[in-house]
Amino acid sequence: MRRVLVETWNSLSLLLLICSIVSGPWSHGGSELLTVTADVLDQFVLLYPSLFHMAEAGSWRSVREHGLLSTSALLDLFEIHGPMRREIETQWRPKGVPISHPIHGTAVIRDQWPMPPEHLEKGLDGVSPQQWYEFLNRRTFLWLSEQRLMHMLNASPYRDAAHDVLTLDTRAFVDEYADRIMVCQINSGFAMPMFGKVTPRSFETFQTIEQRAAAGRLGGLAELTVEYAAPDAWRFVTSVESWRGKVCQGTIWHA
Repeated sequence: MRRVLVETWNSLSLLLLICSIVSGPWSHGGSELLTVTADVLDQFVLLYPSLFHMAEAGSWRSVREHGLLSTSALLDLFEIHGPMRREIETQWRPKGVPISHPIHGTAVIRDQWPMPPEHLEKGLDGVSPQQWYEFLNRRTFLWLSEQRLMHMLNASPYRDAAHDVLTLDTRAFVDEYADRIMVCQINSGFAMPMFGKVTPRSFETFQTIEQRAAAGRLGGLAELTVEYAAPDAWRFVTSVESWRGKVCQGTIWHA
């Protein structure tokens, strides 16, 4: 059985288990094709030269072979339908959810413990918790700064476990997936109150790189997201390191 890395979108939970990639719907919610102009890409790369992805230890081989999947893409791959799928995609997951497939093996979809609906709804604007969970489950995510990555590695659920940390070339990755990329300035899956308040969010919290550039707000971003899947993500990886908490334990692979 092959363990599979999947991304379930909470800001304290990035990707978990992944297996093979399938061709799937690349819907943007509109008919226009999203692009990033050369000048804007230059500005973006200057601010964020590298992307970061934290995965379970031993996951690099699967990522290299099959890419990165959103929760929805993994459910398609595993042919999960009916009530189980609806529950996974539309409801809060306080614990990880194991799934299995006769060919692809087993996978565990990461919990969403920092995003309980009773807190989440206090930060949402014009969106229900169910709609937010569905939206996030259709995307796969990378951190835009090393600082964000370090916070993730040192979060209480993960700091004692080893992880594979992938560093990717921003320019090449964005050039490949520009038509499905949106960025976000907050940890969109973290909905616990901070100083008594949940960070506000809506679908408009996610914008294209061009939209952010036009508004003069390319700086201060937290996450880069790709709709549905990034099947060729391995091609843009520049290094893979083993980390435990904030301590790098060695290099697994380097371009």
